[in-house]
Amino acid sequence: MSNSVIGVDIGGTNIRVGLVNEKLELVCKETTLTSDFRTANEMFMAIKQMIERVDDHKSADKIGIALPVPWKQRTKTIYDATNIPCLEGIEISYIKRFFTGYEVHFENDVNVVTLLESEHGASQAYEQSIYITVSTGIGSGIILNNEVHHGAHGYAGEIGSMVISDNGRTHSTLYPGTLEALCSGRALEQESRNLYGNEATVHLLFEKYQQHDEKAIGVVNTWIEYFSNAIASLMQTIDPDIFVIGGAVIYNNQWLIDKIVESAKTKVFEHLSDKVNVVLSKFGPDAGVIGAGYMALKNDKGVRTA
Repeated sequence: MSNSVIGVDIGGTNIRVGLVNEKLELVCKETTLTSDFRTANEMFMAIKQMIERVDDHKSADKIGIALPVPWKQRTKTIYDATNIPCLEGIEISYIKRFFTGYEVHFENDVNVVTLLESEHGASQAYEQSIYITVSTGIGSGIILNNEVHHGAHGYAGEIGSMVISDNGRTHSTLYPGTLEALCSGRALEQESRNLYGNEATVHLLFEKYQQHDEKAIGVVNTWIEYFSNAIASLMQTIDPDIFVIGGAVIYNNQWLIDKIVESAKTKVFEHLSDKVNVVLSKFGPDAGVIGAGYMALKNDKGVRTA
């Protein structure tokens, strides 16, 4: 049997399905909008059809599914699917029924990228690292002593709910003042619309920033202030060797990383200030689907399935 696997990355905005080979190369990929599906049945039927197209020769016998929910090894039911309500309360055994004939592995969507970056990417040289994605929402994964840290209940890394300001604004279902409510792609899009009209985008906001528009500068500088609050807090609680940051907001505006570091250095203990190390993800926009595939490649049969 081929060492190729199927990676399925279910995100708040897009669902990506790909055939990943043993060299961690994405051989073939399909993408669809998450919002196209009203029910879990519709979603997983579509994913099944996407798998059939990306692997029409049936070369893979394993599927890695990355879900945007808290996860630990023995999880049986999906809870707190904040960005994809149709997944709330769905049994893992129900999902597996769509993929008979495959060995199916599950994991949190950010954790699969965290593991990929730790073992083959930007944080490979370090034993303690944190990966953060800034996209529709915000999530992270934590590596302690070269192992993904899930926490006692599977919620480790849910930094989107970290309170980083007493500002009352919110653009998510989370409490006001949280990192996701103030710094996610959804939050930036709403700020852009507030300034430039209902059709405005995050891209327009950063374009206006580069054009020295004072309103855009104010929004982006506030974003840097809030996000660096989170980095400083994580630096002084978990003390990682390195932060790896990915997601559409960062990939499209990589200059933000230097601004984040500059601000975070002023908020940590003096002897930590020169140890704030933040870098860009190695695997880019396809990290989620490659990471999902890698998780399936890495695990033996029966491990991490519910």
